[in-house]
Order: sequence, then structure tokens, then C-alpha cells
Amino acid sequence: MRRITTVGAGETRQLTDLLQNLLVSELLAPSSRLWVLSPWISDIVVIDNASGQFKSVLPALPARPIRLTEVLIELARRGSDVRVIMRDEPRNAVTGQRLTDLAPVGPRPILLIRNTLHDKGMVSDRFHVHGSMNFTFFGQRVNQEGVTVVSDPDQIARAWVEYQNRYLLP
Repeated sequence: MRRITTVGAGETRQLTDLLQNLLVSELLAPSSRLWVLSPWISDIVVIDNASGQFKSVLPALPARPIRLTEVLIELARRGSDVRVIMRDEPRNAVTGQRLTDLAPVGPRPILLIRNTLHDKGMVSDRFHVHGSMNFTFFGQRVNQEGVTVVSDPDQIARAWVEYQNRYLLP
């Protein structure tokens, strides 16, 4: 388990690096499922591919920063059951639309609207990230945040059971 607490803009690089490392590892060996929970969500940059160093992981994308929606769509194409759980908020519309428009055919992430959602996190077969951070520019780079990363299989399994009971049942 690892805890990251940010108190200013300089320290948020830890969160950016964390997201990049976790998502690149997912692209290399996709989990059977990956869920993103964020009441407010933006199409943030999650992989710095400006110099093309991730070309072997994302060969179809040019040397430029890679956005969250692009990674989620690619993971769905690679076989992951990708779900994005968010509120029906105007500020989330762009991200929801991109997930739909950028993947018009074939597998794509499933959007689930839960207007009472307050959980924030990302869970896969290998990790569970949770804490105060929304997947937004301010959550990633500006706000003071507390985020915990768990890799213990038992804790991950408990998170899956809790999230499925909370967000898949009517």
C-alpha cells in the first residue's frame, strides 16, 4: 500500500506519474476489468508521450500527450471490461461524449451514471487507487489530495465486491 498526499502544484507530479505508470502497465497487460469512479471527470492527460517513448505500447497514436479517454478506449479494444462511473453533470459531458464518439464501433467503455456517486478511484485486477481525487485537471494537478494505492489481492477483491454491489445493482 502507498499513500500520496499533495499539498501544492509541485507535488502533484507524483499523482501524474502514478496514473501514467498504472495505465501503461494496463496497456501492456490489460486486466479483465478496469473501472474509473469519479463524480466529476475530465479528459485529462494521463500519459506523456510527447517524445514518442510509448510508441510500442500505443503504436496508432502520434508522439503527443495521451488523454484518459484514449487509454480507456484502447483498453476496451484490448479486451478489458472498462466502465466509467460518473454523475450526470454538464462538466462531465465532454468526456462522456469522447468515450462514445472516439469508439463508435467495436468494444468501448461503458458509462454508468450515478448521481449520488461520491467515491473516487480506479480499480483493476492488480490495483485499487482511491481517495479524494476526482479525475480532473484540478484533482490531478492543483488541489490538495490524498490518494491510496493498494496492490494486495484480498483488498482489491473486497473493493470489487463493494463497487459491484453499490453501482451495478438497481
